[in-house]
Formats: sequence, C-alpha cells, structure tokens
Amino acid sequence: MRRPEVPRPTWLTRRRACVLALTAVAVLGVGWGMAALLGGWEDPLATEGSYEGLVRPEVTREAKGKVDSSSMEISCAAAMRVREGETTVEARLENPTSNHVDQRVRIYTRERPDDILYQSGALAPGQTIETIELAHPLEPGRHDAIVEFQGYERHRSLVSNQGELLGHDAFGASCAAEVPISCVAK
Repeated sequence: MRRPEVPRPTWLTRRRACVLALTAVAVLGVGWGMAALLGGWEDPLATEGSYEGLVRPEVTREAKGKVDSSSMEISCAAAMRVREGETTVEARLENPTSNHVDQRVRIYTRERPDDILYQSGALAPGQTIETIELAHPLEPGRHDAIVEFQGYERHRSLVSNQGELLGHDAFGASCAAEVPISCVAK
C-alpha cells in the first residue's frame, strides 16, 4: 500500500521562516540592547519637575522656552547645609526642561577637587534631585563646593563589543557653579 503524499515545505518557505526568525531575533536584540543601555545610566533618585526661581528667566525668554543648541542651563541650590557627622544635603539639582541634553552632576570642594563628594546618574531634561547623600561627612565650617554639570548627547551611547555601556558622547565643556556648603555642629 502506498502512503499518501504529504506536501513538503519548499525551499522558499524554509527561507522565509529563517528570515522571519532572524528578524524577530534582531528586533528582540535591539530592544534588549536599548534596555541595557538605559539601565545604570539614569539616576534612580531623579523625579520629574522643576524648582521655582532657579532657572534664569531672561535666558528662557530670549530663547522662546528653549536653550540654544550650543549651550545648556544649569540649576542647583544657591547654598547647601549639612549637620556635623551627617551626609544628607538638600542640593535641589535640576536639568531644566529647556535643555536638549542629559546632565550628570559632580560635587567636590575647591580645596580637594579629587575628593568627589557626590556624583549623580543622568538627569533627563525636566528631572530633579531634591536631596543627595555625600560620600562622607564634612568637617564643621564653610566649604566652597564646585557643582559641576556635564551635558551628554541624548541617545548617543558608546558601547563595547560585549554590549557593555562605556558612556555617552559628552556635550561640550562642563558648566559649574560655586556653592557654599555649611557644615554646622549638632
């Protein structure tokens, strides 16, 4: 007795299946890669919002709500205060919504620039960080701190061949503000 013939998949059908499978793997790979790139870059303490009175209104008004593409605005508390032996500081770091770049913030004292007191993850435009934790307590007295903002091109990442995030393209020179940190005795 003869078996009934079962139609076999043609070469074209197999090829289509392979192309579809490879396309699906590529799409999933790109999605996974983007998730890996974003993880660890953005600051987990960042929230959406802004602080009243910290953005220079004359710059925003002149630029019709946007900062010139070759510059960026920075915003932080005009002075900071911490109690002796503590590390929590109200810093009011903000990346104004008018910016077109992500920002990372470093804080160090003028006396000891190699001693990084704080370093943030990336703040997207419109994100803020109210309070920060210094790397260590300060001695009582006044400390002249440098709050340095570095802008990074949005969505332009540097990745190793293994998919590890190496960094992002820096946007020009950093901008900084000198801010006093008062460490008061308990």
